Amino acid sequence: MKQEKVEKPENIQVTQKNVQSIAKVQNKTSFTNFYRNSSHPIICLLTFIFKLAAFVIYIIISFFTKQKGLVYLSVILLGSVDFWITKNVSGRFLVGLRWWNEVKKDGKEVWIYESKNEKAEATSDKSVFWTSLYVNGGGWAILFLFKLITLSITNAIIAFTMLIFAGINLYGFFRCSKEQQGKLNKLGTKAVSNLAKEGIQNLGRRL
Repeated sequence: MKQEKVEKPENIQVTQKNVQSIAKVQNKTSFTNFYRNSSHPIICLLTFIFKLAAFVIYIIISFFTKQKGLVYLSVILLGSVDFWITKNVSGRFLVGLRWWNEVKKDGKEVWIYESKNEKAEATSDKSVFWTSLYVNGGGWAILFLFKLITLSITNAIIAFTMLIFAGINLYGFFRCSKEQQGKLNKLGTKAVSNLAKEGIQNLGRRL
């Protein structure tokens, strides 16, 4: 039997530079697609930048400076600015949601929730908004618990303050959003259904 020689392709060299250039092109394409699909790219950037800056200062920069007071002040200031931007700008333009509270004449405080058609908003804008809210709240919750366990009381207080900022916005916008409430209800229904299914299967095995 004759053995056929399989010719190998020549001049194909995968170098680290080629891989890096391909990765750069893909990243650039992803950013370009996001920029085109987003209705408010600048607001999307603002929604993330102050949250990220607060985390960077709290986690990284605090290790390189002894001026803890300046670090704490910077984190709280960034948290306050982010709270205002998320509440009054990002929520309104990215997902069409607003919330605020009013004090009536009798002294009673009332929370007001306003929403328009969320489906009309760009999907990329909604993803940026809700991802930033959930990640921000979850991140500060983890940092608060970690600092509390390690008995770093001052750091825990700062993390808890930032958690309050994040939690209030998350609660307010969640109450506005029928879409997010629907997703949570579906998730809860699915979890209950899976638990019931597992229970029935375990009972069947025992019988």
